Amino acid sequence: MSDNHRLSIIHLDVDAFFASVEQRDNPIYRGKPLIVGGISGGKGNSNRGVVCAASYEARKYGVHAGMPIWEARQKCHKGIFIPSQMNKYVEASKKFFQICSNYTPLIEPLSIDEFFLDVSGCESLFGSSETIGRKIKERVYQELGFRVSVGIAENKFLAKIATNLGKPNGFYIIPSKDIQKILYPLPVSALWGIGKKTEELLKKSGIYQVEQLVQMPDSILENLLGKNGKKIKLLAQGIDGNPVTPPSTAKSIGKETTFSTNITEKAILIKELLKISQLVGYTTRKKGYKGRTITLKIRYHNFITFNRSKTLENPTHLDDIIFKTVVELLDKVRHKKGGVRLLGIKLSNFTLGNKRKQLKFLRDEEDKKNDKLQQLTQSLDKIREKFGTKAVTRASLLK
Repeated sequence: MSDNHRLSIIHLDVDAFFASVEQRDNPIYRGKPLIVGGISGGKGNSNRGVVCAASYEARKYGVHAGMPIWEARQKCHKGIFIPSQMNKYVEASKKFFQICSNYTPLIEPLSIDEFFLDVSGCESLFGSSETIGRKIKERVYQELGFRVSVGIAENKFLAKIATNLGKPNGFYIIPSKDIQKILYPLPVSALWGIGKKTEELLKKSGIYQVEQLVQMPDSILENLLGKNGKKIKLLAQGIDGNPVTPPSTAKSIGKETTFSTNITEKAILIKELLKISQLVGYTTRKKGYKGRTITLKIRYHNFITFNRSKTLENPTHLDDIIFKTVVELLDKVRHKKGGVRLLGIKLSNFTLGNKRKQLKFLRDEEDKKNDKLQQLTQSLDKIREKFGTKAVTRASLLK
């Protein structure tokens, strides 16, 4: 089997995705240090929140995703700061996915802007993995207006390494015969499973490069890295047996809100929880799921974060049940004087359809009440689908 046929894994990563979409849609942002982030729906002059994406012009100043907005302003005085518009990015991601799905059904999304593709068996239809990668890269630019970096190798780990080596706007192939030559000089931080703390631990033991890690005896690595030592050493040798796995069902559906000022009044928090409950419930119903586990996330002014969960007897996707449950969870959390910075709700532990755990032959009043809520919710959803999600809302949420 030739080397070209072994290189069946493609990794695709849109360069500075959110910023690229904004620069595509707004010519005045092109070539400028653009920082996307802060509070969703907030004003561009807000110092709250974190950077979601930074254009490569902004990265030259040391700005990167995950950095607090206030720090990004200090590093990049000439930066253009705009809030994120997630609906726009999700739509672009869907179109990106659709282009990729023309070449293979085996697509594993890592995030909204990053996919693995397995194109083995597709060569007779579309050509080699290199040909497919170049076609996708060209189509994404021509049809969607942003650039994507492409990495090709014999497995997922090496394909992602290839993409990182080619960025930005790269196209990089790691031939099987060149794995050691390319991989061994890289820093150990290039390996999956090695974060900052583990990297520092390895450096203290004199291990800086991938080649040095490969040469270490298994017993020493096990002492340093624990049970992950063997797995990381295999990656260091370019061995990764994980297949490209298309997503089956969603693991969770959630929504968070970061406040522009810290909230101390419980009534305001409850009102916000009602709003988030509606969004989570509606999204879950649209996807055809019901969840049994409801989680409340609360972050205080000092960034201390608590997650409190409750697992229901029967799965739900009803706003009222989600709301009632998170209010119960809120009552169990100790409130701090500095106020709340962030609230979030997550629904998980999903089932498809209308599975219900029946413990009694005769349905009680609670079942009947939930059925009425279900019928009412379905009617409201039809109105939202026809006139928009803001067409119907609770009276208590009206300003």
